[in-house]
Amino acid sequence: MRVALFAFCTLFSSLLYSQNLSRQREAVSSFVLPIESYNGFAGTYGELRGNHFHCGLDMRTAGVTGKKIFAADDGYVSRITVSAWGFGNMIEVTHPSGYRTIYGHLLRFAPKYQKLVRDKQYKEKSWNQAIDFPKDSLLVKRGELIAYSGNSGSSGGPHLHFEVLDEEGTPVNLQLTDIYNLSDKTSPLIRDVRFVGCATLYGALYTYPVPTAKDSVTAVPRSFYVAVDAYDLMEGTNGKLAVYKYEVLLDSTLVFSFTEGNIPYSTGRYIASLLDTPLRRSTSRYYVKTQVDPANKLSDRITAENDGVITLQDTLAHTVTVKVSDVYGNLTSADYTVKRVDSLFTSAVPFAPKGEFMRWNTENVYSFEDLKVKIPEGALYRDGYIEIVKEKELYKSSADIPAMSALWKIGDENVPLHKSMEIEMKASVPVGIKDKVLLARVGRNGSLSGVGGSYNALTGILTAKVGGFGKYCVTADIIPPEVTVRVKEGALVKGSSIKITIKDKLSGIDSFSCEIDGHWVVAEHDGKTITLEIPLYDAHLSKGRMHHLTVTVKDNVGNKQVVKRSFKW
Repeated sequence: MRVALFAFCTLFSSLLYSQNLSRQREAVSSFVLPIESYNGFAGTYGELRGNHFHCGLDMRTAGVTGKKIFAADDGYVSRITVSAWGFGNMIEVTHPSGYRTIYGHLLRFAPKYQKLVRDKQYKEKSWNQAIDFPKDSLLVKRGELIAYSGNSGSSGGPHLHFEVLDEEGTPVNLQLTDIYNLSDKTSPLIRDVRFVGCATLYGALYTYPVPTAKDSVTAVPRSFYVAVDAYDLMEGTNGKLAVYKYEVLLDSTLVFSFTEGNIPYSTGRYIASLLDTPLRRSTSRYYVKTQVDPANKLSDRITAENDGVITLQDTLAHTVTVKVSDVYGNLTSADYTVKRVDSLFTSAVPFAPKGEFMRWNTENVYSFEDLKVKIPEGALYRDGYIEIVKEKELYKSSADIPAMSALWKIGDENVPLHKSMEIEMKASVPVGIKDKVLLARVGRNGSLSGVGGSYNALTGILTAKVGGFGKYCVTADIIPPEVTVRVKEGALVKGSSIKITIKDKLSGIDSFSCEIDGHWVVAEHDGKTITLEIPLYDAHLSKGRMHHLTVTVKDNVGNKQVVKRSFKW
């Protein structure tokens, strides 16, 4: 009965997938290439990122900005955003099919949209914008110029990010539709394969690395899982692109398979459960692991025997086969010989775990001296032991970054969190700086990064939400932001813009404002280079005379810096 039910469910899922793919192909069949010249991909759908899958196609622009960007099909402009992060300058077009196309990291918009955005920025005195437009108010035709390519937002270099969303808002893998008929006969590359020992201790999974022998037999413990670092290759680009399917077999029997398909934004956030976090932190690479956590909602596209853990019942030699393929079916396969050797791993597993046992499917609340930690249901991907330790020494503070609480080590940074946990920490704060207090995370090199939070002066407790385990303490940001105008006092500006560097030591930049001759002017913010750039032609200045610039920058606890400069243009 169970076999028949599984076969029916598999057949039903296959039919549903085929129907969805057919509908997607029809919806995008009329799309044209949204860029004036195709130079290959810098990134493809499904690439592994830190906290998400890449959900579009990154089209190369030969390392330059200013390439013409066209609407992929008829429709209307439904949204425009301007931001220092994310897609930066972004335009969205909604099509009659209900599908939406996104064009991100733009340099600027086509003139009529650029004027519309500029007018709104000056009216609201705000550079950041998120503008939604009514249906059919800004009609566009297929192939119509809508923008120019750039490097804005969270971009690692000039390119166009092109993304397609279906009626439900799920990003569509355009390579499955094959609308642009791009040739790819190159197989993916398996860069590295690791074996990770594992054992169940008191209801929790304990893992430990296994030395991997090259071109010989690898000694493994009785139970282990496999972690695979691979990427795809494609003609016309040197980019490390997305692998579409991962498979691991033991002696020709499938033990794990992951196929990307189309990944909803909400489901894509479970990538932290798919990847091996300790390996990522130690190598800065993305290893897909076969071990499947119970909370991993990517399981709808995973097939795994014994939750992806391989258990050898004998000490004979076995073959582990790793297969990776791209979306076009190009395949690479590699074999590894493993043999169980118990004597090498007798000391790898500790006698007993440390810390408090926490379950992934319930809320976990633990109170300690001067500390309370709340971990919500679904924040952990699996049950485990979380150790919370009060360090013997305070954070090594200085005059401008004072330590105001104990330093707490909360959990292991190698354990990812899906949801933020709440920390309540007792602090001793001088009266004069109560509004400057925040929670800070101590990095591996001892540096501090501000987290934020709210301080209650009556209880002496700071409350904050944090997205990961690590070392935390309460401190205060008492230093105003640093502002550097890249023009000397009274200098003649020969170019078309003025650049300003802004940065903050701890709490981060909250807001900025630039005025010339007492009037607010647009200053374009690039978060990557911590730079503001004032386009002088948009500021409506009279040429050949002296002007007076005032830059005001505030951080997230209210410290303010004001810098003034006179210049001639």
